[in-house]
Amino acid sequence: METVRIDEMTWVDIKEKIENGYKTVIFGVGSTEQHGPSLPEQTDARQADEFAHIIALELGNTLQAPTINVGFSKYHMHFPGTITLRKETLSAIIEDYVNSLASHGFENIIIFISHGGNEEPVNAVLPQLREKYPEKKIFYYYTQDILPAMREMGQKHDLTFGEIGSHAGDMEASVMLHLAPDLVRKERLAKGYTKMITPRVRKKYRANGFQTITENGVVGDQTRATAEKGKDYMDHFKKVVFNYIRQKLEQ
Repeated sequence: METVRIDEMTWVDIKEKIENGYKTVIFGVGSTEQHGPSLPEQTDARQADEFAHIIALELGNTLQAPTINVGFSKYHMHFPGTITLRKETLSAIIEDYVNSLASHGFENIIIFISHGGNEEPVNAVLPQLREKYPEKKIFYYYTQDILPAMREMGQKHDLTFGEIGSHAGDMEASVMLHLAPDLVRKERLAKGYTKMITPRVRKKYRANGFQTITENGVVGDQTRATAEKGKDYMDHFKKVVFNYIRQKLEQ
């Protein structure tokens, strides 16, 4: 299959694509941070890249810019290996990405966020980018409209929201078993914090670190994760993401 990844193409190929109607570009914003004792630090970045690639292929006339693999992960720094950018740094990188892509003639610029810490830095820079490029559509996706799909998965696989997890739980462990099984330490799949993440709890760990709510870095329960379930998660969530993006493009 012909690639849609611009870092695998020559400038001549990219110019030709844009001139022939490839007016949309998407890129992921992930993180390099702890995901419990069993999942690799690239978990968010891998998911961002995979979803951006799927969306680029399914939308058609869409190219994929390189995924930003490091994000704002300050509250995971208690755990070795996490690398964090400052919020201002990530905002500046997003601004540079969008300026570059806009200058080449892309009319729709989509940002796929796979890590919650990145939403605020992206939101911080979007207003000025939209003001600078009023004729372009610049927007992001991060978990919008996802709750019904999570509810369906919970009912289907007998899981609570707390077990599915918002960080390194059943969902992310299953997805990584599907995408990169060789990187998952299956003998270390573990259970972590399985209560609901309320605004109070979120405020606590963002202020004082993730270790204040989960000793092993897991929010959810990985112990029943499977690769088959990971594919099921991706298929369910892909429909939600695609529908949301299609609606934004048609507005």
